[in-house]
Amino acid sequence: MKPQRRVTASLASAFTLVAVIAAWIAFAPPQLGGQTSYVIVSGNSMEPGMHRGDLAVIREQSRYGVGDVVTYRHPQIGRVIHRVIGTEGSRFVFQGDHNDFIDPYRPVQEEMVGKLWFHVPGVGAWLTRFHSPPYLAGLLIVAFAGLGGGAVAAQSPRKPRRGRNGRERRQAVPGGAAQRGTPTMNPLLRNWQDTLSLLVAAAFGLALLAWISFGRETSYEVTEHVSYTQTGEFSYSAASGDGRVYDGGAATSGDPVYQRLSEAIRFTFAYALESEAAMDVSGTYHLVAELGDKNGWRRTIPLSPETTFSGREFTVAGVLSLAEARELMTILEEQSGVENREYTLTVNPQVTVAGITGGVPFDTVFEAAVLQMEIDDIQFRLARDPQEAKLTAQLTPSGEGSVATPVSKTATMSFLIADVPVSAVRVISLGLLGLVLIAGGIFALAIVRGGGTDAVPGAAKLKSPVVSVQGESQALSGRVIDVMGVEDIARIAETCGGIVLQEARPGFHAYFVYDGDIAYRYQAVGTPAIPAAQAQDRGAA
Repeated sequence: MKPQRRVTASLASAFTLVAVIAAWIAFAPPQLGGQTSYVIVSGNSMEPGMHRGDLAVIREQSRYGVGDVVTYRHPQIGRVIHRVIGTEGSRFVFQGDHNDFIDPYRPVQEEMVGKLWFHVPGVGAWLTRFHSPPYLAGLLIVAFAGLGGGAVAAQSPRKPRRGRNGRERRQAVPGGAAQRGTPTMNPLLRNWQDTLSLLVAAAFGLALLAWISFGRETSYEVTEHVSYTQTGEFSYSAASGDGRVYDGGAATSGDPVYQRLSEAIRFTFAYALESEAAMDVSGTYHLVAELGDKNGWRRTIPLSPETTFSGREFTVAGVLSLAEARELMTILEEQSGVENREYTLTVNPQVTVAGITGGVPFDTVFEAAVLQMEIDDIQFRLARDPQEAKLTAQLTPSGEGSVATPVSKTATMSFLIADVPVSAVRVISLGLLGLVLIAGGIFALAIVRGGGTDAVPGAAKLKSPVVSVQGESQALSGRVIDVMGVEDIARIAETCGGIVLQEARPGFHAYFVYDGDIAYRYQAVGTPAIPAAQAQDRGAA
């Protein structure tokens, strides 16, 4: 192969490789480690922009805004492609361009598939025949790879052509000289076209990667819900006048409190807020008791003053006088004329919480914290419930909540099985690009020094690669034909497809081209002649 064709084929193969890499980065689906999805439009909700059967190419984004055409995952319908028209907290509001109604479902960031990159009219209908539209990227990559295979095949060695003497033409030194190993080529310059194509491909690929990475943000914000749990524990006790009725001489949580034996009930409530996230919490509590009946009568009895707290825990206690409770019930009956056989007592700590997590303030109330007791003429007892679990839940109430907080995430780029931060990709791509450019400079300098012409007249006309060798003049055998100038060497090399060998040392500078067993030589002016014994045939080409 002529050097020019070899260089062209090598560069074509290199650029094909870069094109395949670029196609992978741009079109690889999530199933193959990429960030591109493919959606076939199945309705008319996005007309006139998109129609049924169009192929929509979707790219994952770190954030979405009003006006973006976005595909999201509906829990029942599947993937829906509509336009963002607003937000409600951490949720997005969608509507089809052709629809006169808003999508009832409000997806969150985690349910977004990606933003519309571009669409291809009618292609989706054709792809449905294959039932695998996400693998369009694979088809594109295979196509690029096929082109690359053609470029590589262009570099494959062809069948050697015959020389003037009917034997196969040699592309380098004659067999005898090669076997003796006298000429020594510079390893850096051997197959210099392949080295050049590799450096060009690496530089182009790294530059493309750097351009893509700098086109993306290094971080993005998402809305995360920081969950927390509020728990409480009620307990009560009532001292008994007769220590023989209760173990320990007092009624405790779960026991009935007999009015004849006790004068007061002591209620205690312990509160705790639990969360894995860091929270700065404060608030107020106010323990109250509320008497009531089935007709709707209510009377509040304070058990503790309103108190502020700081931190995630507190404990409050209060005492209810049974005599005071009986007096209120008696007054109600005397003044209203109503005779109630049963009353209710509700104990409520009335907890309000204010806090900050992740720089976001929040507030809540602990509505689940309610203890209910039933009252008759004989006793105070926990509200009857056939289910023991509900009784336990009444003594240990709990409730859950969450706070929507913006969280900064590190943006990444997918490379098959690894996700690399964008900032790292920037540093790595620029660093490697710099190293490749330095290596290219060193390689170019080596070509100039190792394959240069040392200002020999006419050397600039050498189109074939020039390879520096040592001891070529001492290894000559067979026919040697001296030519008149470097131009003749250049013509012979181009005609026979040979490589120009250059031997340069103090006081000696010569060029050689082999065609079969014939060595064509040009010695620069001032170079001493080779002994006649080594030059069996001289002439002019």
